[in-house]
Amino acid sequence: MELLTYTFVQYAFIGGIGMAVLAGVLGPFVVQSKQSIASDMFAHVALAGIGAALLVGVSPWWGALPALILVSTLIWWLLDSDSYSPDSLAMFFLSGGLALALALVHVAKDTAFAFENYLFGSILTLTTTDLVAIVSATVCVIGIAWYLWYPLLGATQHPRFLIPFRRTPQLVLLIYFWILAIVVWVGIKTIGGLLIGALFVIPVLTARQWVSSFKALVLTTTAVSVLSVVTGLCAALYVDLPPSSLIIGTLIVLFLVQLPFTKHPA
Repeated sequence: MELLTYTFVQYAFIGGIGMAVLAGVLGPFVVQSKQSIASDMFAHVALAGIGAALLVGVSPWWGALPALILVSTLIWWLLDSDSYSPDSLAMFFLSGGLALALALVHVAKDTAFAFENYLFGSILTLTTTDLVAIVSATVCVIGIAWYLWYPLLGATQHPRFLIPFRRTPQLVLLIYFWILAIVVWVGIKTIGGLLIGALFVIPVLTARQWVSSFKALVLTTTAVSVLSVVTGLCAALYVDLPPSSLIIGTLIVLFLVQLPFTKHPA
């Protein structure tokens, strides 16, 4: 328990819980829209933004944010044209983002930089500035999701349910891409770009057979996410393993444990 008195441990728990809440709230929308790969796509784009930030001398994590907002807007525009399928665009930006990231990091090889911190997260190294950004992002995303709850439900249906909301469904979809980009941006700092997709999807798979409404799914998914993050971080304090791997490992265990009790349709 003495470890909990250390500032870096407290920051890790606050930042991790913020990340868990973000993933829990947005995860059901991601799974419902059948765009689970979008989280990995944005993570690879963020890595390219990090590489570009190294070249211009900007903080790598903060350099990823404008790249994510720019590319999320571009993806929204391309999807609106109906000329490209979501999966083809996802593969284009996923592969292209990673290739560009590798090239940029290679060019900036003289800069002291640990790429794995963004691949697998560095939740135990969060600073006060990082924490303020994460908490602010959490409050912002939850506020937007609450205010645009039903428009987001309609805009992320698959196929899209274009109810004539007061706001244009396409505009709501753009906002959805922006907040998804923000959540991924927080995720690369805490759990890592290679693992953020699991935090979006596995809690939803664990919870959805036990609830009967979308609101209940969001609440249950958030609870599962928070439980996995807290358990994983507690384990990381006593086990010499990366916190991100323990968090995802906890998620996998929770999914497997509930599986025999899940009611499957006949």
